[in-house]
Amino acid sequence: MKPVQPYDGGKIMKKIAMFFAALVCLSSIASTANAVVVNVEVGDQPYYVHGPGYWAGGAYLVWVPGHWGPHHHWVHGHYARR
Repeated sequence: MKPVQPYDGGKIMKKIAMFFAALVCLSSIASTANAVVVNVEVGDQPYYVHGPGYWAGGAYLVWVPGHWGPHHHWVHGHYARR
């Protein structure tokens, strides 16, 4: 018969703690690898991007950016005749 080793709970707890520490580190690396980048641009953008305006049907149309109108109401950007 082999002699019975005395119980050493310190080594086991240390191994368990190291395992969970490694698991936390690996999970943080995996979560940053799957990160998603979302860009949001606020504001109205003109459809025609080749200059300040364009000719359509005999009228010259220019982009008027969005602005705050009366009674704190947002007026979206739009094309207006000039």
